[in-house]
Amino acid sequence: MTRRFSIQPVMRTLGLLFVLGVLVTAYTPLPNLFAQKLAVSSKIQPADAIVVLGAGVHRDGTLGESSLRRAVQGIALYHRGLAPVIVFSGPAYEGSPKEAEVRASLARQLRVPEGAILLETDADTTAEEAENIAKQLQRRGAKRILLVTSSLHLPRASPRFERLGLKVLPVVADDTPVTTDGPDGRLGLMYYTLREVLARWLYQVGD
Repeated sequence: MTRRFSIQPVMRTLGLLFVLGVLVTAYTPLPNLFAQKLAVSSKIQPADAIVVLGAGVHRDGTLGESSLRRAVQGIALYHRGLAPVIVFSGPAYEGSPKEAEVRASLARQLRVPEGAILLETDADTTAEEAENIAKQLQRRGAKRILLVTSSLHLPRASPRFERLGLKVLPVVADDTPVTTDGPDGRLGLMYYTLREVLARWLYQVGD
């Protein structure tokens, strides 16, 4: 007599594993340890350009928290005299103005000269940002860049620029700290970390 396969035990097991995974993520230090292992620290030195990667802009033209944090970090580096030009990246999103242009406007208000500002407004992915920005900078003879993005994005972003011949000096601008307390913070951190790990793997497969 042939036994009929039942999917219900499998679904119950998967459901139990999911609940267990959520509890472990929310109530243990696992997300912090995982993120800290993957995160990159800043290495701030003089360079030929500052590159601020995109992070999002709202339809009303206000920068998202990540985008604003990165932009301000880049502007601060410029005013420290660490590079002669600053590149702002970021396209338009679903009817919004172009993120790079909003950031450039902020930079002008904070006394960054027009001639020191470069824009990348067409790229939709990190790989496209790297390719387009590298072309701009290499025409200007740039070889070293201060790359401004989050600590968990840097392990994915830095190799894209380095493969195109640029020396990358990482600069961390985090809105999601790699050490966080509370269930909501840990769940958010684990989600962001896993997303970056998956994206990094997909880039490697694509190459």
